[in-house]
Amino acid sequence: MNDTSKEIISLNRWEIQILKCIKIKSKTEKKIAKEVALDFSVVSPLITNLMLQGYVERTRRRRMHFSSREYFSTTIEGVTALEEATRGTTNIFWNQIASILKDHGERVLIEWSNKSLPFKITLGVVKATYRLVKSC
Repeated sequence: MNDTSKEIISLNRWEIQILKCIKIKSKTEKKIAKEVALDFSVVSPLITNLMLQGYVERTRRRRMHFSSREYFSTTIEGVTALEEATRGTTNIFWNQIASILKDHGERVLIEWSNKSLPFKITLGVVKATYRLVKSC
């Protein structure tokens, strides 16, 4: 990825778990499926998709002269995508919490303003001041 064009990285939760699983140490598909708690037939296409995106690479290691195993590891692009995806979900989480707190706070202020005329006037002045400062 270059700096001029920001590419939106969209990884589903299983792809994120797979990248987390192989971030530190390369593993076989069977081991990945076991750690992520998914069936091998589901993990295989997910890994293939991550390979096509350039987030995972495959290496073969010979065990003996006649057999070998495929190990999968995260590329630098994969680590970057994983960090962006997890940072994005964290930001979404905190934005949702802030929105809930804001809505609750507004409801409480409206209830208080309905009970007290001086508080209602004070709240109106604060809103007007905020709008004025925001527009400048």
